[in-house]
Amino acid sequence: MKTRAIGIEIGGTRTKIGLVNLETGQVESMIVTPTETKDSSRFLHLIGEAIHQLKDRAAAEEVVITGIGIGVPSFVFANGMVDSTYGFLEFMEDYPLADHIQQQHGLPCLLDNDARLVALGEAVYGQGRGYGRVLVLTLGTGLGMGFTIDGKLDGPLPFAHMGGHLTIATSDTVCYCGKTGCLESLVSSSGIIRIANRIGWPQLYPDLPLTAETIFNQKNNENADAEAVVDEYLGYLKTGIDNYVNLYAPDIIVLGGGIAKGLTNDIDTLHNPNLLNPFKAYKTTLVISELEEQAGILGSAALFRE
Repeated sequence: MKTRAIGIEIGGTRTKIGLVNLETGQVESMIVTPTETKDSSRFLHLIGEAIHQLKDRAAAEEVVITGIGIGVPSFVFANGMVDSTYGFLEFMEDYPLADHIQQQHGLPCLLDNDARLVALGEAVYGQGRGYGRVLVLTLGTGLGMGFTIDGKLDGPLPFAHMGGHLTIATSDTVCYCGKTGCLESLVSSSGIIRIANRIGWPQLYPDLPLTAETIFNQKNNENADAEAVVDEYLGYLKTGIDNYVNLYAPDIIVLGGGIAKGLTNDIDTLHNPNLLNPFKAYKTTLVISELEEQAGILGSAALFRE
């Protein structure tokens, strides 16, 4: 009997739903739908349509779906209740998402924090395969952090899902968490744009879109202003990574998310091995994700590996 699982990653603007072969780590079919942030019924309807399409495909191929895993930007309780998305999904406060999905589709549903499931996907199917302690940082609209040990999440509940909110700088920039100088506010895409605005990028380059991608491209073109922006950004990220090394002692650190693509040429500079390490012989490896946007789908589905 062939079995598959459905993995769902709820993102800032898009929700990705995939049919996953858990043995091979292949996303055999993927559907992308806009993320509905205001209306619960429409949110469930959009996801439900995609689930029905994948169920139909599985039935046509005589494949049994074992369950639906979902990554949510929140703390998630063991019973599948979403605590809060801090206003991102306006209706998702103390929200029984797992119950809704199970009742509508007749399949088991498991939830976890989205960044933790990205880490699980990387540990099982991506750059973290073969490593014991895997730390994954997802750099995009925010900073997601997940940690696995021997291919499993580091605990049954996502107690450390706010781990991107370390104070690492003296800054008057207030993060949504309430802190200033917060790592997430400095190394997210908005952090890069904030640095660029401070040096007057819109006035210097009115014909260039002010995006993280533009700034990294201009840095690769040896634009001195872009180099200054990226250098400051890399300083914050390096400080954060060095802190995480002392907290988690990862064997490998995987950088994912949209911003990670721009860090390929700087990856070797993002950890200072001469700092005091967890133990004398400690070494870690830094790499860029190769799973890219499939990591969250794979990690969500991987909740049904066993």
